[in-house]
Formats: sequence, C-alpha cells, structure tokens
Amino acid sequence: MHAKLTKISELRELKSLQELYLKDWPKHCVGYFWLDNYIRWQKKVTLKHLTFYTLQNDWRSDGLFILVHRYQLFFSNLSREKTPQLREALELLDWSVGYKVSAIHETHNNVYKQLIVERQLCLEREMNTKFYSMPCEKAKLMKISCPSGYYLDKVRLEHAVLINELWPARHAGSLKLIELLIEHNTSVGLYEQETGQLCAWCLRLQSGFLGALQVLETHQRRGFAAVVAAAISQKIAKELEQDVTALVSMDNAPAARVFEKLHFTLNAGEHYYWSMCLPHKGDTINWPDKQ
Repeated sequence: MHAKLTKISELRELKSLQELYLKDWPKHCVGYFWLDNYIRWQKKVTLKHLTFYTLQNDWRSDGLFILVHRYQLFFSNLSREKTPQLREALELLDWSVGYKVSAIHETHNNVYKQLIVERQLCLEREMNTKFYSMPCEKAKLMKISCPSGYYLDKVRLEHAVLINELWPARHAGSLKLIELLIEHNTSVGLYEQETGQLCAWCLRLQSGFLGALQVLETHQRRGFAAVVAAAISQKIAKELEQDVTALVSMDNAPAARVFEKLHFTLNAGEHYYWSMCLPHKGDTINWPDKQ
C-alpha cells in the first residue's frame, strides 16, 4: 500500500498538533507559531487556499505536518534528524506550482534541498538567517521611548502598498500577504504627528517572527527601528502572552544590532532558511488576489 498525504481539517486536531510543539520549549516554537497563526486566522476569515497535510493521517507520533497557504509552504516534524517520513511526505506534494518556503530549520532545509536537486527544480532565491528570541515576561518589561513629534499605533491597511514596495523580500503575490498580516496580526507603526506619515514599521509574520522591519530612508539613523521593534515585542508579549522571535539575514548587520541593542538572545547554531522554488515550467509565482 502506497503512502499518501492526508488532510488535517478538524480544528481540535490542529490544536492538539500545536500542543505537541510545546515539547522542549522553545526548541519547536516556530512550528507552534505557524499553527497558532493559522488557527487564529481561521477563526476570523475563510481561507480558501489553506491546507494542512500529514502522512497517512499520522501527525500524533512525530508532529509531522505540511502547511500550504496560497504559495507559502512550511513543514516540520519533532524529531528533525529522523526525517524519512518527512521526506516521503514532501515527495508526495505537488511541485508543479512553486512555493515560497519560509522559516525552515536547517535540518529540515537539508531534506528539502536534496529533493530540489533530485527533481531538478529551480531555486530563485535562498537566504540563511540568525535566530533571536526574547521570553514573554522579559518583553513585557521593555521600556518604550517614543521620540518627540511622533506617535506609535498599529499599521493601517492603507499603507500595505508602501510596505510591500520597500520590503526587501518582496515578490509576486506578497502584497496580499502584507495585507493579511496587517489585518490579522500584531503590528506597530511610528507616525509623524504633524503629517500623519508612517515613518517606520514592523509586522508579525505567520511564523511568529518579527518581519518587514523598515524605516523610510528619510528617517534612518535615528533609532526608529529599535523603537518599533521594542513596541511590537511588548505588544505581542502583553496581548498574546507569547515569546518574541526574530530572524535576521546573516549579512544584515544593522538589523542584528537592533536586536542586540534590545537585549534579544542570539540562539547560536540555530539557523532558519527561506527560499523561492519556481514552478516546473520556470514561470513566476503569482497569486496576487487570493487568500
């Protein structure tokens, strides 16, 4: 009998799967946050292009799941090094479409890269990152110092185009992603009081990581990135009662300095990857309007 991918559709099963990822906290926190994000989203909005898969309906033994939302792909299991079942599940996925593979632990990324090479698929981009974290209770105590002439507020949907245009990770379909993050996740923007202009911002990604941390070029070198990063960290801790995490590209020294300044802990040796895997035909991934 051939193995097959099966869907996890029941909310109670997804919650039970999520609880498995509390094991050895915070080792598996990324898988926990992915599940937490989409469980919360599904309570607010109908996501027609969201599917959770596992292998042979057996997610209980090792927490194995594959999440596909639009073109976003995430996968995980608890054993990490023991990956035959994860490899088997990934082989059964439809690779004719193309995916943005996000926040994948390096042990899982090794399995994924082997599959990409064997299937002669094309990686358009790939990035290795460093992992920073801060416990919830510490984040609650962060001191927020808003500069004179500015105020902090959540990011508004009207700013999605601006944020997407300046996002270094921008790609076909990312505008809709930014809109979903603004609508459903924690965000913080720094606004100029006199003009109402959005000058700096930070969003919380589906993986739980802080993302799209950006400052307008006209307002850089004034410490604004640290202001919004501290503000969103405190907000996540107080409103969601969750730890705060951030990924920083290996070559992004300015961003690393922001989180070191805020006394985040660098989890040495913990690396996460993201990449763009193109469709078989080499076409550009493009899901701009679907959620």
